Amino acid sequence: MPSASETIAAFAAELHFTALPAAVVDKVKLHVLDLLGVALAAASMDFAAGVIGVAGGMGGPPESTVIGGRTRLPAPSAALVNGTLAHGLDYDDTHAESVVHVSAAAVPAALAAGEAAHGDGRNFLTALTLGMEVSVRLGLVAPGAFHDHGFHPTGVCGAFGAALIAGKLAGLSARQLTDALGIAGSQASGLMEFLTDGTSVKRLHPGWAAHAGLIASRLAAAGMTGPCGVLDGRFGMYRSHLGDGQWNLAALTSELGTRWHLLDISLKPYPCCHMNHAFIDCVAALQAQHGLTTDAIEQVECFIHPREVPVVCEPLATKQLPQNDYDAKFSLPYAVASQVVRGHVAVDDFTTVAISEPAVLAVARRVVYREDDSNDYPRYFPGWMRVRLCDGRVLEHREPINRGHAERPLSENTVRDKFRRNAALAITAQAADALVEAVASIERAPDLSQLAAPLCSSG
Repeated sequence: MPSASETIAAFAAELHFTALPAAVVDKVKLHVLDLLGVALAAASMDFAAGVIGVAGGMGGPPESTVIGGRTRLPAPSAALVNGTLAHGLDYDDTHAESVVHVSAAAVPAALAAGEAAHGDGRNFLTALTLGMEVSVRLGLVAPGAFHDHGFHPTGVCGAFGAALIAGKLAGLSARQLTDALGIAGSQASGLMEFLTDGTSVKRLHPGWAAHAGLIASRLAAAGMTGPCGVLDGRFGMYRSHLGDGQWNLAALTSELGTRWHLLDISLKPYPCCHMNHAFIDCVAALQAQHGLTTDAIEQVECFIHPREVPVVCEPLATKQLPQNDYDAKFSLPYAVASQVVRGHVAVDDFTTVAISEPAVLAVARRVVYREDDSNDYPRYFPGWMRVRLCDGRVLEHREPINRGHAERPLSENTVRDKFRRNAALAITAQAADALVEAVASIERAPDLSQLAAPLCSSG
């Protein structure tokens, strides 16, 4: 009986663009546009220069584009940089139930490997779709369990998806794709310990996953072998990371090629942890309905699932007083307070100056949480808020399905507007228009030059 990775590799080797439903292709293209905009917005941030400098210092042929830059790097290095940029603002998409940031590793892997292989637009979309779908399925085997055990599923699952993407674009056989998955398993990682002190390494997780996938593909092509039981074997990824009996392997291959879970990926309306979003919308609703003001608030109670608490609520003292910009992105009190005081939660609300604003921190100190295991996490990231006012009144609002979820999607116009705002931080409006057109018509492109060229910085 074939292993899980052999089954996936056999499917991957035979997958053709013509087998992809139109709705799947449209969905993937929308996420490509969103992801490229998010990466462009991050390209001018301080952390970008560091990772670009390190990647550039490793040397090698100029194979692939650096998003928002003026240079080209070897494909694995470009994937490392672009994946880090893609996740750097925590503004990239998420598949809720698997809790995987899917496009952040997959799109950089596809762009870098596609340019290096001189692939056309159809090959790019086929490989990207494959990698996105498998990344989601890897997380669906054990929804939320990676977080529970201290692993970041984006880094873990993303490495396997990236290996398939790069291997597919390189034309690897089913046997070689199995080896690539096996090799990727020894590189797939990402720890959640950054939550303790707000350090920025999480930004690197999808970049490393994309880099690992490209390296795994190249090693497989060169003859290195990897274990076919990398996923389901006695020392495979699920047993080593999650232990026995906590996962459903059928989710990996059931209805593969007919049921596309990537259609359920959510796009983000706010540049912070997805678990905060519904609570931000709760505040916005109360502001619109009741004219909620800062001075009127005595306390804000947020009812949240216990499994979300370690990510955005604890340690509470730190969450109420974020230590740095990345710490603030994983702070429910800060996100709520920003919306209360400023009326928005945007990219500029996570600068060093912004997170130190006294008026915002004063409200953050009034935000507390209560555990609520009745909500439907991780299928959704819901929000339930109760605001106690100084005059004794109590206001309440619920958002049972987070905005941007597949069951409550952002409109295409909203996504395009988000893209243009983000892209404007790095490229001209003309280049942004060219990028919109390149993504829309990518399946007709003979190569990826029209997609890559507008990504270069105008600065």
